This record gives sequence, structure tokens and C-alpha cells, in this order.
Amino acid sequence: MSVSYPTKLYLAMKSGNICAFDDCKVYLTSEGDSAEPAVIGEAAHIYGENPGTDKKPPSARYREDMTGEKRNHYDNLIYLCPTCHTKIDKQEKDYLPEYLFELKEKHEAWVSEQLDQAMNNIGFAELEIALKGISGLKGPINITPVIPPSAKIKKNGLSSDIHALILMGLSRGNAVNKYLRENDKLNVGFADRLTNGFKKSYDDLQQKNLSGDQLFMEMLNFASGNNKKDFKIQAAGLAILSHLFEICEVFKR
Repeated sequence: MSVSYPTKLYLAMKSGNICAFDDCKVYLTSEGDSAEPAVIGEAAHIYGENPGTDKKPPSARYREDMTGEKRNHYDNLIYLCPTCHTKIDKQEKDYLPEYLFELKEKHEAWVSEQLDQAMNNIGFAELEIALKGISGLKGPINITPVIPPSAKIKKNGLSSDIHALILMGLSRGNAVNKYLRENDKLNVGFADRLTNGFKKSYDDLQQKNLSGDQLFMEMLNFASGNNKKDFKIQAAGLAILSHLFEICEVFKR
């Protein structure tokens, strides 16, 4: 058993795609020149994954009393660059579990704070960058009346962390609504095409058996145009996704 792709994605998004070490904080996507962008971040185990063999010692900080599911759960993982991952495993005595859990919590709180601050500063420019390339699909989808997000959150099995993100995004709902109205005047059907793009992405992700928080985080990645370096663009993506979550059939109703 190893860490699943959805868990790695959730960890990367919660970590802002940034190495958790304060003296590193490197972005963990290599853009490349001719090649496609490559994710270089690693889901490092706090309590190690492998028990070892006669010829090989167990992984750093390995615990016999943990199940494979718990070892590969998000709670036991910290997002690191390859260098820092190697460091914590090769210098195990310097990186005890308590320290790594504290580092993970501190880093993810910092990412959340950066996103919250960026949310207050997004405007049309950030919304446009986030949506670049998303709204090109054709074909309208009817928008249903606004519904309270709490019931929809429960229906989709989303956690309190995601609930907090959605509420943060909805705080910029008026800006998103104004942006969509203005663009619809210049480009008739823009809002419908945008909604269609999100609905198609949601359906595609469901086909990959994603659900709950992991599905939401993948949709957030889509909503921000796969931009992992700019908190303002990520905040814009969150505002757009939260708005569509509230007003239409993106996610189960």
C-alpha cells in the first residue's frame, strides 16, 4: 500500500505546493522549457512506511503498531522537496515525529493565512488569469437558484476545512458575480460556457473515483488555472469555485 494520488493532491494543495521547511519554502513545480510542467514535491511520511528486512533497516520513524492505512493517510504526511525529504530520513534523530507534526501544522496554517490575505486583494485581473482557458467549452447549462452551502457541503461529504474555504471564497461572491455579468455583456453566453467547463471537469474527476475533499481540491486546482505559485490567483480560483458551488450544479445538490 502506498500514498494514493488523491491524498498526494490534497496534501500538495493544503501545503500551497511549497516545501514545509521554513528555510526552504521552494515551489514544487518545475515549469520546464520545452517539456510539460513537472511536480517535484514529495509526500514524506512522518512515521515511516516500510518495516525493513534482514538486509535493510526500517524506514525512518517506523512504528509497528500503525496500519498501512494510517501510515499513508494525509495526517501522517508532510509535503517536502526531494532534498528536505532525504534530509529528514537520513538524519532521523534530528527530525523526530513531534517536530515534523508541528512543522506540518505550522506550514499549512501559514498557507491558509496567505490565501486568506490574498482573498482580500483579488480583482478582475486575478479572476481573468484564473479563468484563462477554462471558459472555452461550448454549450449552455442552466443555473439553478442559490441554495445554502451547508446542506450541499454535507451532501458532498466535505470536511469543516473545506467548509471554511468555501465561506472564504463566498466572501468575494459579489466580485465574481460582477465579473461574470460584465463578461456576459461583451461575450454573450460567457457565464454558461464557464459553468459548462466546470461541470465537465467535475464529471471527469468523478470518473477517476475522486470524491469529498480530494475532489474539491482538484476542482480548486482547475479553478485557479493550475496556478500553484500565486496566492492571489489561487484565491481568485477559490472565489470562482465557491460562487459556482453555491449557484449551480457543480457538485451534488
